[in-house]
Amino acid sequence: MKKYNISKPEKYIKDGQEKTFWANIGTMTEFEKQDGSISRIIEIPAISLKANVFPQEPKEPRIKTEEGEATPAEIARQERKDNGEPEPSDIPF
Repeated sequence: MKKYNISKPEKYIKDGQEKTFWANIGTMTEFEKQDGSISRIIEIPAISLKANVFPQEPKEPRIKTEEGEATPAEIARQERKDNGEPEPSDIPF
């Protein structure tokens, strides 16, 4: 388990020079699971926030179709269905 501070910069002037004070506003706790994956929890008490952190996944592009929009995977799935082909997940081996 690792703990991190979540800090927010606050600028101020001292002796005519601009300085930055880093105010701690919360913490992030990181847990490594036995399977090697990592979970993170963010806590920011000032706004009563407690949230999990997940990696950002790239979104699949959406393609305009006659019915609206769909991802390439959704279009391929519909084409297989229209042709009477089984879904790969339906094949027992």
